This record gives sequence, C-alpha cells and structure tokens, in this order.
Amino acid sequence: MSDPKDRKRTPPLLPGARQEQLLRHIISTFPYSIWWKDRDCVYLGTNEMSARGAGLSRAEDIIGLTDYDLPWTREEAEHYIRVDKAVMASGEPMLNIEETQRQADGSTRYLLTCKVPLKDDNGEVFGILGSWTDITDRKLTEMALARAKDEAERAKDEAERANNAKSDFLAAVSHELRTPLTLILSPLERLLEAQHTALPGDVRDELELIRRNTARLLNVVSDLLDFSKAEAARMEVDWEPVDVNRFTSLMLSDIRPSAVARGRTLSMTGDALGVVLLDRYKYERILLNLISNALKFSHPGGHVEVSLRALDDASFELSVRDEGIGIPRHELGKLFSKFTQVDGSVTRRYEGTGLGLSLVKQFAELMRGAVAIESELGQGTTVRVRLPRTDEDGAPQDTEPRSRSENSAAQTRRWLSSLPPVEAAPEQAGQGPDAGAPRAARRSSRPPGATRAAGPGAEADRPLLLLVDDNPDMRQFMRALLSPSYRLVEAQNGLEAQELIERSPPQVIVSDVMMPRMSGIELTAWLKAHPVLRHVPVILVTARADDEAIASGLDGGADEYLVKPFAPRELLARVRSMVRLYRSYQQLGAEQAEIARHSGMAQVAMDVLHSAGNTLSSAGITADLVRDRLARSRLPRLSRALGELLAGGGPDLAEPAGEPRSESLRRYVELALAALEQEQAETAADVERLREQLDVIRDAIRAQERYAYRNAYRTERLSVSEVIHESLHAHGVALVNARVALQLDLRPVDDVVANRHDLLTILYNLLDNARAALGEAEALEPWIEISTWQDGAEVCCAVEDNGPGIPEGARMQVFQYGFTTREGANGIGLHFSANRMKSFGGSIRIEEGREGGARVVLTFAAAHGAGARGR
Repeated sequence: MSDPKDRKRTPPLLPGARQEQLLRHIISTFPYSIWWKDRDCVYLGTNEMSARGAGLSRAEDIIGLTDYDLPWTREEAEHYIRVDKAVMASGEPMLNIEETQRQADGSTRYLLTCKVPLKDDNGEVFGILGSWTDITDRKLTEMALARAKDEAERAKDEAERANNAKSDFLAAVSHELRTPLTLILSPLERLLEAQHTALPGDVRDELELIRRNTARLLNVVSDLLDFSKAEAARMEVDWEPVDVNRFTSLMLSDIRPSAVARGRTLSMTGDALGVVLLDRYKYERILLNLISNALKFSHPGGHVEVSLRALDDASFELSVRDEGIGIPRHELGKLFSKFTQVDGSVTRRYEGTGLGLSLVKQFAELMRGAVAIESELGQGTTVRVRLPRTDEDGAPQDTEPRSRSENSAAQTRRWLSSLPPVEAAPEQAGQGPDAGAPRAARRSSRPPGATRAAGPGAEADRPLLLLVDDNPDMRQFMRALLSPSYRLVEAQNGLEAQELIERSPPQVIVSDVMMPRMSGIELTAWLKAHPVLRHVPVILVTARADDEAIASGLDGGADEYLVKPFAPRELLARVRSMVRLYRSYQQLGAEQAEIARHSGMAQVAMDVLHSAGNTLSSAGITADLVRDRLARSRLPRLSRALGELLAGGGPDLAEPAGEPRSESLRRYVELALAALEQEQAETAADVERLREQLDVIRDAIRAQERYAYRNAYRTERLSVSEVIHESLHAHGVALVNARVALQLDLRPVDDVVANRHDLLTILYNLLDNARAALGEAEALEPWIEISTWQDGAEVCCAVEDNGPGIPEGARMQVFQYGFTTREGANGIGLHFSANRMKSFGGSIRIEEGREGGARVVLTFAAAHGAGARGR
C-alpha cells in the first residue's frame, strides 16, 4: 500500500455555474485593465477598470464595440487593431508595448500593454486577450528627466561655446591692444630715459604717470592673453635649460630697489640647483606674480623671502614667503579660481584682476608641476611651486644655459614701473604752508601753464574740494586738473574722508567707489544722513559703468556719477555744476534762516501785543471803577440837603456890610454846588469817552492778536528728535559756514505736546545765540552739542556751547524782555522762548557748560499715553 503522503490530492471540481461566477469575480476585481476580442477585433468583454477608462458605465456595454467606437483617437484605434491582428496572425504573445490612450475625460494616459492570442483545443486562434497598466506618472518623470538632460547638454554646449568665444575674444582684443600699448610705452620710456632731454619737473611727473599706468595696462593685457590661451589649451611649453638660481637672483636684483622704496626687504635663500629645464617666460611670470602679491599684502617694514630647494633628483621647489596680512583658512580653496579675490567687495583694500594665482597654477601645471599655499591670518602666507628639474626622459636636453634675455629684463622693468608710486607722508596740521588745514590735506600741484589766483583773500574765496581715492595716480591726475581753480584736501578712503569732512566741510566731494575700509557709496550714505552736512554735493567716480552700479550710487544719495575713463572737461564741468548746487543750498539755507528770524520777530510782536492788550484791559477796568465811584458820589445828596436847609431858614448868620450874611452864604453855596455838579458831569463824560477809546484799542489789539495767533494754540504730539533735525536743516548751513562742529547726543525720549512752529523758533533762537557767542569768543575748535534725555515723566533737551558763557547773576535776567548780555542783540529771543515754554507747561533754565560755556536746558512734560522711546 502506498504512503498517503505520496498521493496527490485532487481538488474538488466546482459546478459549472460556480466556476463561471468565480472567473467573473476575478476578472472584475483584477487591478489591471483586461479585455478580450474576437478575430475581427470586436470586443467580447472587459473588466470594470477598463470600462471606466473608455467612459462606459458597465463592463457589459463594451460588447460588440470596436476601438473606433471608443474615446481613443483614430490613430490610436488603428494602432491597437494593427497590433491585435499581428498577434493573432503570429500566434505569439506581444509583451510590454508602450502606448498612449485618450481617456473619456479628454486626458491622455501612457500604458504598458501585453497581448496574447486565444486558442481553442485544436490550437486555432479565435481571439485575443489583452491587459494594460497605467504608467503615466513614470513616463512623465522619464520625459521630464530626458528634457532636463537635453537642456543640460545644450546648456553645457552653449557654455563651452561661449567660453571658447570669450577666450577667443579676450585673445583677439589682448593681442590687438598690445601693439598700440607698446607704441605708447616704448617712446615714453625712451623719452624719459634720454639723458639729453631736459624736461620740466611737472611735465616729467605727467609722463611718469602715463608710463606707469600704460605699463600696468600692458601687464593686465598680458595676463588676459595668457589666460585666454591657457583656457583654450593653445599654450605650449617652450622648454629650455636655465640656471634657475642665477636667473632668479637677477630678477630679484631688479625688483629689490622697488621693494626697499616701499619699506619692504627682499632676500633669496636655498639650494644650488644648477641647470634645469623650464619655460623661461612662464617661470618669470610665476615669480613676478608671487612677489607682487607678497609685496602688496605685506606691511611696511615687512620681509619677503624667495627660496629654491631641491626636493629630489627629479623636482625642485620655488617658495615665496611674506609676513603680511595672511588669508583665512576657509578662503584658501578659492584662491586659484580665475577672477577671484579673497575680498571682492567695494571696500576691498587691494586692486587686481584676480588672475595672478590662477595663472601661476596654470603655468605650473603646464610645466608638469603643482602649487600649494599655506597661510595664517595675521601671520603671513607661503606659496610653494613644485617644478620638474628634467624632461620626461630624466635628463636635461641641453646643459648649456641661455643668458637672461634683454626682453625678459624689459618685462621685469615694465612690471616694476607699473607699481604705484611711493607716497610721501601727509603734512600735519599746523605745519608748513597749510597750517591749520585738516590732517591728510595736501597742497595741489599745477599742470604746465596753470595760473592760480593771487593773494590770501583770493585763495580763501576758492571753493574747497575733497578728493577721495585709494589710487595715488588718480589723485595726482585730478589734483593737477582741479588745483588751479579749487582748494583741495585728499583722503585715501571713506573713513579718512569722514574725519576731514567733520573738521572742515568741503563744498564738493569727488570720490571713488571701490575703496578700502569704507567705500564711496557708504561715505555718501553717511553724509546724506548727517543733519548738517547732507547738503554737500557728491560726485562718485568709478570704472563700473553698468546700470546697476549707477543706480546704486544715485540711490545712495550721490548727486553725480562719473564713469572712467572721463574727459577732463567733463570732470571740470560737473564740479562747477556741483559748486553752483552747493551755493544754491547756502542761499536757500540763508533764506530759511531769515524766514525763521522774521517768524520769531512776529512771535515776539505777538507777545508784545498780548501784553499791551492785558495792560489796556486793566486800564479799562480802572476807568469802569472811576466811573462807578463818581456815580456813587455823595456830593449831589449833600447839595440837596444844604439847599433844603437854607430854604427852611436855618440858624441866624451874620450879614456882611451892605448885604445880609445869610444871603451871601446862600449864594456862595449855590454857586459851589453848581460848579461841583458841572465838574462831576464833565468828569463822567471824560471817563466815558476814555472808556470808548479803550474799547476801540482793545478790539483792534484782539483782532491783530487773533490774526497773529492763528497757529499759536495748535499743539500736537511731537518727537523732540525729529524737530531738532528739522531745525538743523534750516540752521545747519549757518553752522557750517561758521565752522562750528555739531555734536548730537539724542537719547530715546517720550514725545511731548507743543506747537511745532514755536518749538522750531525756540531751537533756532538757542542755536543762533550759541553760534553768535562762539563767534565773539573766537574759540579754536568751536562746538555746539544738542542732547536729549528722559528724567522720569519729564523730557529734557539741552543746547550747549564752549563759548564765553553767561554770568551766574544774569542767568535769570536774560529771560526778561529787552535784557541782553550781547552787544547789538535785542533781548527778545530768550524772553519769547521762556513764554512759549511756559505755555507748553514746561520750563527753561541756563547752566554753566562743561567747558565754561552756556548750557540752556528745556524741560517738557512727557505726553500722556504710549511714548516714543527709541525714536
């Protein structure tokens, strides 16, 4: 008997109806679209998923339809039928067909279709069964990736073409520039070096300026030409035997005097390497670039060391070490990138194209070498260049070194001549012909034939200009151009310019944009935010001619923007225009000050009217009292009583001779009473007329008072700081013209409630008094300080000067009408200020300043509610 485990279990057969029901359920719930057709490609059935895609409400609705009856496009229907017939004709399945299909909602889906032929028991094909999977999301992703790849490839090709075009353009332009530059530089050098040619000193200076900057331009052009050749892989290596120690030593001998003139020392150490194979030109450019950087980034008194060291029989190392500013570690990686500098901002201290180290790396690699750099911020930098000592076969091709060519020496001399000149130390204030001038001020040289106005008065009348540029050659050029017509002071950067401006404000500023420590744009922004100096015109001069740079300069407050290179006449015309603008500001400021003065006088007159009105009102009251007193007089009653007494036969009276006494007395009394009554009536009439006249005067004063006070009682919530800046806008020109330094110490305070016009007039009076006091004192460095601070619920503002001050005994009297301690003053301003402060609910007092001058303190009650601290 066989083991039951070895016997196959035969599944029970389902009844036919049950089997068909199960098959329909499987087809209906299958997660893919399924359909089947007969040999004529007519649908015999499908499942629910496929029916929904065809826009049918039931799967049975597809029976009897063809692909032409469904939502797909005609092209899709023809494709489906063609593939169906091919499968049925071959009798073989066709799998993973990618197709598109328009759905009933109008959208297009991507399908992955499989089709198999349906065969009977005899193997005859009677139809086809198919299914498809929706791969739309995957297909769209693949298509997007393909498009992105194509776009990236196109962008790469375009970038390469653009880069090649750029390199070709740079090479072509550089090559074309070298010829005219050589024809400029060579005659200049011959002229300057000719012993028999006696050139005036100022002409020689101008020619040296031209030679220096032409050589600098030629060096830049050479760098661009070399760079473009290296980028385009068109640069070859010209190997030749070179006694590298001797060659390097000769180069350093040429460079050393220039380094010493700039306060740096230069030395050479290392091993004796003998003859090595080098590309002489590329080695020279490597060494010049490295020494140039070392000298440029070294401090005065610093040392640069060049070293040659044998690494092994096949290579040696050239290193250049300096004791300069060093480089941050995180910046080292980008040093060899083309057109890149550690500091590429507008405030960078050092000029350059950013090609030097990039060329060093390219040249070293062309000679099968490598470059490394070591640096510590503040400690200096060492650049090491490793180069081969032999050719690829391991031995020099020629052991006879060639001498250093005259062309090579000329290249070094031209590189040296392109370095900026060594500047003399600036003259100190109080010494030499410019005694009293600000630090860094310089006398201006004049071009040939230029004339200067004679006499100290004419010199003082010439407008004062400030030149700000870190390039000494550019300052020299503009100095020669402008000095015949203007007094000049100079600064090398924005911070130096700030100090000069505050000590002696110029009438026009001509400034470069890209400067170390503070750029021209930053200097302009500081100036235009200054409460007193913001009216000084600024001309920005720069090599950046793009719209963004120009817009940035003008948005920052510059009045003019001049692009290099510029014509001398253009610079002179723009400076003249800015001088006229400055004088217009001066005139406007003077007019504003005069308006403020007249406004103050009107306010004073208003106070006088107010006081006179009070006085006349008191006189009217007095007149009323006199009239009432006379109306209540007892004389009329006494007169009537005496008359009655006499009429009634009073006591016996002695009669005078010839007339009875009683008769005489009666007549006398009657006359007296009549005179008294008449006098009373006349006095009352006079008093009434006085009353009428007083009423007329009082009404006139009140009418004038209402006119004068139309704004007097319009108070508002004010920021003291804002009102101070507004007053300085009107009075600032007068302070600048008087060469008074303004100091502001405006701490955050609450708002106050006052009349804006009155408060402006008070501040004008205080500033004008301080300026006048400083003028009388003739202080060497006159200054005025305006300060604000919060004292609990009170807001305080002080105006202080370093003038002669006010005697303690007069500090209360100065607020009285007409009292003054200054000759020629009217004694009204402080009287008005005290009255106005009292009307605001505040006070005013005078103290002794910290240098013996006057300190006037205004005290206000802080406004109710939320304050304005921090404004």
